[in-house]
Amino acid sequence: MKWSQEYKVHYYYTDYANVLKPAYIARYMQETAWNALKAWGPSPKYLNERNLAFILTKMSFVYHEEIFEDDIIQVETWANPPRTIIFPRNYRIFKGENLAVEAVSEWVLLGVKEKIIVRPADYKDILNAYDDEKPTFSVQKRFNMPEEMDGPAEYAVKYSDIDTNFHMNNTRYIDLICDNLYSDDETVSPESKKRLLSLDVNYIGEARFGQIIRISRAAAPSGPETKEHYMRAKIKGVEQNCFEAKCITANR
Repeated sequence: MKWSQEYKVHYYYTDYANVLKPAYIARYMQETAWNALKAWGPSPKYLNERNLAFILTKMSFVYHEEIFEDDIIQVETWANPPRTIIFPRNYRIFKGENLAVEAVSEWVLLGVKEKIIVRPADYKDILNAYDDEKPTFSVQKRFNMPEEMDGPAEYAVKYSDIDTNFHMNNTRYIDLICDNLYSDDETVSPESKKRLLSLDVNYIGEARFGQIIRISRAAAPSGPETKEHYMRAKIKGVEQNCFEAKCITANR
């Protein structure tokens, strides 16, 4: 079973090159999956009443074609059957007949009050809207972070970052990652356009309102026209790991 929705891209979702921002790609995917849960279950209301929440642990994106203002896109999502405690969810975005973006993700179902991971078998009566189609790639489990990294840059978690789970929404991490793709001596200009080719994020620990995220980063050429970017983030003070990310960019 796949859930699909059509959207028209708004101008204010695009960047300085009129290209749909990566975080808004993730938001379209999140909206589509949210509506699938509302229709097929378990609904957000059902989860909230039982103090349950799906928590994202890993997500990987591959960007095949850029999406622009006023483009009409079709976003589809489907869940594969769970593996032990992992709920895989997949996404595709089509622009006309062309596949523009693919993404794969892994989630766990958490008992919010007890902070205990729930086994899918305990809720098999409501967790049954699955599709057996496998994506063409899988989430990046781990990646080797460089030993030497610049920074850290600091970011204070704000009201606009927080969702109904009272921590930074998954898509806001992608904004934060993209903000750190540019080194301190770079400026945004027609000469510095970066096209994102892939993005892998490991969500390790939650970031809550008022906490300071400290981001270390490193970048190196990975080919004649491409560059690899690595980021590691921790929560200041408690030094709790927050996320790790790897991106590959190319000049537009």
